[in-house]
Amino acid sequence: MGDKEPGAVMTEVPYGRGHWRLRLPSEAAVETLSSRRVTPLADPMAAVRDALKQPIGTRPLRELVRRGERVAIVVNDVTRLVRTDLFLPVLVEELNAAGIPDRDLLVIFALGNHRRQTPEERQRIVGESLAGRLELVDHDCREAENLVHIGRTRRGNEAWVNRRVWEADRVILTGEIIYHLIAGYSGGRKSLFPGVAGAEFIRVNHRMIFEPGCGVGVLEGNPAHEDLLEACRLFDPDFILNVILSPAGELLNVVAGHYELAHQAGCNLVDQIYGVRVEGAYETVIASAGGYPLDLDLRQANKGMENAARAVRDGGSLLYFAECGEGAGSRALEEWAGRFASAAEFEKALREDFVVGAHKAYWLARLAERVRVYLVSSLDPEFVRKCRLHPVEHPEALAKELLAGRGQRIGYMPSASFTLPVATAGDERVRTGECLSVGKE
Repeated sequence: MGDKEPGAVMTEVPYGRGHWRLRLPSEAAVETLSSRRVTPLADPMAAVRDALKQPIGTRPLRELVRRGERVAIVVNDVTRLVRTDLFLPVLVEELNAAGIPDRDLLVIFALGNHRRQTPEERQRIVGESLAGRLELVDHDCREAENLVHIGRTRRGNEAWVNRRVWEADRVILTGEIIYHLIAGYSGGRKSLFPGVAGAEFIRVNHRMIFEPGCGVGVLEGNPAHEDLLEACRLFDPDFILNVILSPAGELLNVVAGHYELAHQAGCNLVDQIYGVRVEGAYETVIASAGGYPLDLDLRQANKGMENAARAVRDGGSLLYFAECGEGAGSRALEEWAGRFASAAEFEKALREDFVVGAHKAYWLARLAERVRVYLVSSLDPEFVRKCRLHPVEHPEALAKELLAGRGQRIGYMPSASFTLPVATAGDERVRTGECLSVGKE
């Protein structure tokens, strides 16, 4: 990307399975917004074994299951960075030792309303050795005959869940805990609802984005989270195993046990690692979703985009890197992009007839009215413009232009999907999802 300038800072920005080499001008004072440095666990498999034997809020897994029982293990799909291949062999080993043979184990992928996976993707998630031993099944939220109704939440959301999971004698939820734009945090109850829930339940829960308190990094008072948790209580799964990862996929910590208590402990760990304190907003932020699979498609990459934009002042600029090799990731997002002249009109339409996936187009439109977003991706530039974003072919040239002004605050976020900017001055709005930015200049 050109000759190296004296004193220039060369940065490798994560992008898909590779990176962009971005040269930042030496005069630009760039502040890196990244997680607290945590040393990856030296022996991840031993840490998983310890978590299974010393769980939070329940008995050890080996004491919960009995010979002859059928066990369903819910795992994340290909859109999540989870490292199921690392912890699942230990979990299966523990179940085998407790008298549960492979033939009584079912691995079901929590697709929510995501696309079906290929056999190769399923094998890659669980690892080659287990793929040949266990039954692997994709959940389909629209297969009515494979769903069972188990009750209704206080908000009137009808809880339909995968029949095979419901009929199992024991259910174990697995996944990763990280920030989530709607439910506050991933992991825990999300493996069941919406992971293996019915399409209508997912739609009603997603519609709660318009209610106060719904947002990233928030559990208490978050209606979407509380709705999911109520549905999970109706089901009452037996055990969870959740991991906290580095952006590179290294295991930092493991929590196991009760679906509510262990999950809360994991959320606290995420805050300690990935909640980044900042003082005031930045004029410009350069950020990456974090590479594959965090930038698999625009639907997934939007999560990091929203996180990064929290650190940008109103009217500021965000230069965002997300390959989106699988396109938009949602037909509804494609169909609704650019449909309305304003975010207010968008919101009105979705309140009247909510469509899952279309809310992503709404979020993009809402964000574009506050921040100028430049997107480096493989998406069709015309589609990017329909999303109210600005396609970029030469990010280094744009970076020079954006950083040309003297005295401005510049932020760099190498893994925005994992990073939550939090104001230092006690601005509670940032933690309750009531505002997108950490302040105005």
